[in-house]
Amino acid sequence: MDLLCDYVVEEILLRLPLKYLHRLRAVSRRHNALILNPGFATRYWRSHGPHLSGVFLQSERLLRPWGSRPTFLAAPGRRTSSVLAPDLGFLPKMQSDGFVPDEDMVFIVHSACGLLLCCRGRERQTQYYVCNPVTWQCVALPELPCPHQEHQWHSGLLTLAGDGYGNITSFQVVLVNHPSRWPRKHLKVFSSETGEWRQHESQLPSLDVQQVHYPRFLGQSGTAYWIGTGTGIGLLHRDERAIVYNSFYDTINVILLPARNRATKDGDEVHNRCLGERCGGGGLRYARFDDSAFEVWDLLWDVQAGRTCWMLVHRVDVMELAEKNEEATSFYMREWGVNREGVTNLVKRNDLFHVLGLHPTEDGIVYFDVGRSVAAYSMARREITLQSPRQCYSSDLFPYVHPPYPVLIPEIKNNPKLAPPSELLESLLI
Repeated sequence: MDLLCDYVVEEILLRLPLKYLHRLRAVSRRHNALILNPGFATRYWRSHGPHLSGVFLQSERLLRPWGSRPTFLAAPGRRTSSVLAPDLGFLPKMQSDGFVPDEDMVFIVHSACGLLLCCRGRERQTQYYVCNPVTWQCVALPELPCPHQEHQWHSGLLTLAGDGYGNITSFQVVLVNHPSRWPRKHLKVFSSETGEWRQHESQLPSLDVQQVHYPRFLGQSGTAYWIGTGTGIGLLHRDERAIVYNSFYDTINVILLPARNRATKDGDEVHNRCLGERCGGGGLRYARFDDSAFEVWDLLWDVQAGRTCWMLVHRVDVMELAEKNEEATSFYMREWGVNREGVTNLVKRNDLFHVLGLHPTEDGIVYFDVGRSVAAYSMARREITLQSPRQCYSSDLFPYVHPPYPVLIPEIKNNPKLAPPSELLESLLI
């Protein structure tokens, strides 16, 4: 009977966040013994692993009637495990009720290896955090000594170094200004090895890219991507390029993107596309609405040509998509008060559905904005599934993957003010 009760209790414990497990250890010897059992840690991470990949969503203040907290979406059909703290409510001084000033809001900046880089405030940020929404561990970086004096659309990128055994030994945060401010590249770099911020400026050569549009797309590799057009083309253009900045190596490259299906003038159509990193290091994926069709391209190695090239892996007519997914189309029409003729016009302008980003582990899932709500599109089934009634833009969608084992944030050296890592993970580091 005791064995059966222990089994039931263990099944309950497997569904709890780590923070609560730590508290239960302190109040119950029986629970403490179950949690310290050598097989518990393995079962715990194995059971939660499939539910710890998806995307974090956030939006600007005017689009946040629900408050200031982010939310998390797993793949369609999968539950979001209670082990995750998607609202980041564990961060210090997080306000939950009433009006929250801009400078007190917490925003996600980047995601990498199961960790999030966050900042307090949308502009002129001085306080940054590296946190783990699964373990609820949070490390505050020293205050940024020289915040930006103006809004520069700068991007924050988090990169990590390990020992080869799954342990993170150090991390780096890089803030880089938007290419519209180049050729003067301005960097602010923080390293956990030194515990200090440093600044660096450099003059860049011409990149032959113009009309670099916002937003930027951030990869979990610590790479930022900005899409623009080639130079010297005139008012009509089909050529598109991407500036690629890798924060770990501090390198900049320009890559060609698939040419548009027909030449357009700036402003004639909505810039409706995204660039992201495929799961498992599978290279880049480019998704766009172009010429009344939705296309997905992968950057693959061409054996015959001896180089990488873009290959079309998915294409569907948008009108066919709208007719097949009547629920999503009807939802859009209700939200915006659009009739069938209006839908046809939106399809021609590539403005019916908006591509937001890619799922980090489900290779066939692309996220759309449908009538101010987030939906998941399955390339295999050509189906759109509404997932969240919260509007966001591609710049505020962050792919997130936590590995099936605990990820500890390393201590910041030379900073005695920072507390050591929390003890709540001790029992699960087996």
